[in-house]
Amino acid sequence: MKPDPKDPLAVWADQALRQLPARRAPATLAPRVLAASARQKASAWHQRPWLDWPRHFQLLSLALFAGLVGAVVWFLAPHADAVSLANAKQSLAQTEGLRTVSIAVDVLSTLGSAMVMVLRSAHLWVIASACGAMAFLWCSCVGLGAACWRLAGDFR
Repeated sequence: MKPDPKDPLAVWADQALRQLPARRAPATLAPRVLAASARQKASAWHQRPWLDWPRHFQLLSLALFAGLVGAVVWFLAPHADAVSLANAKQSLAQTEGLRTVSIAVDVLSTLGSAMVMVLRSAHLWVIASACGAMAFLWCSCVGLGAACWRLAGDFR
């Protein structure tokens, strides 16, 4: 990689680094790397990454995982119909600590209903204009932030 000829610091650093002698690797580096590689290959199959396991153990572990997921779904599915909104509201009313959560859910539900009503009553061009304005403002903020980052850092 050649330094930028307009940048005197880069030229000076390049010249200084080129004057340094080439360093040789220590004589013990290659034997240490080979010994570490041999230790890793000699380790038990279950101590290595999953992709290095023998194929039959990979398939067996995959089948066990799929069975576990299936068992969880099998045991939880019958209870899914027991949970209803009425039961949830009743248990929420019995719990005093969650009263603020109930209020927040009611407020957010009301705001959501109001938003749906406004969107249904507004014309398509109003909604499209609002979405376009939000997209323009978001892009402006991203662009302005990128410009400030570029100016502040003076990156090349």
